[in-house]
Amino acid sequence: METQKDLFGEVVKEKVRKPTRLEKSLLDYDKASFDDRLKRLNYIKKIYPDGLLLLGDMEFVFTFGEIKECYINGHFIAVIVLTQSFIEKIFTKFFLERGFEKETNYGIDKMIKFPRKNALIHSTILDKVDELRLKRNPFVHSKDFEYPHSLSKRSFKNMTMPEKQLEKDAKEGIEILFFILSNKL
Repeated sequence: METQKDLFGEVVKEKVRKPTRLEKSLLDYDKASFDDRLKRLNYIKKIYPDGLLLLGDMEFVFTFGEIKECYINGHFIAVIVLTQSFIEKIFTKFFLERGFEKETNYGIDKMIKFPRKNALIHSTILDKVDELRLKRNPFVHSKDFEYPHSLSKRSFKNMTMPEKQLEKDAKEGIEILFFILSNKL
């Protein structure tokens, strides 16, 4: 790299810009959260379905990418909400391929009950998706304090800090999603 000199041949020192308070805060956050993010990235890599190639509309493709990014970055509520949304899209495709168009007009609750009643999808998968739905509900619907699946109730019951409970819930959501993607319903 060539050194810059002024009119008198003196070396011009480049001004070193100090990071702003916001930049420093973000750099500190990056350092503090790096190990946790790396651990979650390695986990995603470990459980990612072999040979998975997703095709579909932009909402489908981007939602899947966002789920992974949110999990890696610790945005666990977003993972829970987006994972259920993505599974609902998979169920919709499943129903349409079998001529059950009417069943796609309802929410995930009925999309779970219909294949259970008609033995179309293994009950363990339906149970796991329903558990995810119940955990997601208080984040997208108003629920009273007594709702048994709220983060508060589950954290207290499991004697777990809410952040750890959310991480566990998000991890379970991704696991069921990846299982569904790597196996035929």
